[in-house]
Amino acid sequence: MDEKSTCEIIDFINAIYREQIPGPVKFVVKRKAKKIEKLNLDDLPESFRTCTVEELFKILKEAHEKKLLNF
Repeated sequence: MDEKSTCEIIDFINAIYREQIPGPVKFVVKRKAKKIEKLNLDDLPESFRTCTVEELFKILKEAHEKKLLNF
């Protein structure tokens, strides 16, 4: 992926995060985001590594609706 595309994605996420998330939630998200830094991609199951972003969002949305996620 080229640098322009990467920057576009980061800018989009930052804009949504800045506009739609209350301050206390931002605090928690920042703390949890540190876990992403420690994430080893080799530890992820094959199904997670090979799914598309669209599939991942759909899975997360459905799991959240069914209260299957332990956030």
